[in-house]
Amino acid sequence: MPRARKADRKAARDPDAFKAVLTRMNHEGWRALRMLAAERDTKLNALAIEAFNDLLAKFGKRRSVENPLLDK
Repeated sequence: MPRARKADRKAARDPDAFKAVLTRMNHEGWRALRMLAAERDTKLNALAIEAFNDLLAKFGKRRSVENPLLDK
């Protein structure tokens, strides 16, 4: 199936345009991530998007995870 052109994709703010990920972690890890986000003046979601793209790249896949919360 061919990929949809950008013009054909749903708007980023459309609830059907993205999926959510729920994860559990220990308190220490959660606190460290919150502190990192504060130090970088960003959101945890942005850190997660960066991490998912790094993971894709590590295994030779295209960095294709986008942050739907950013205004474009």
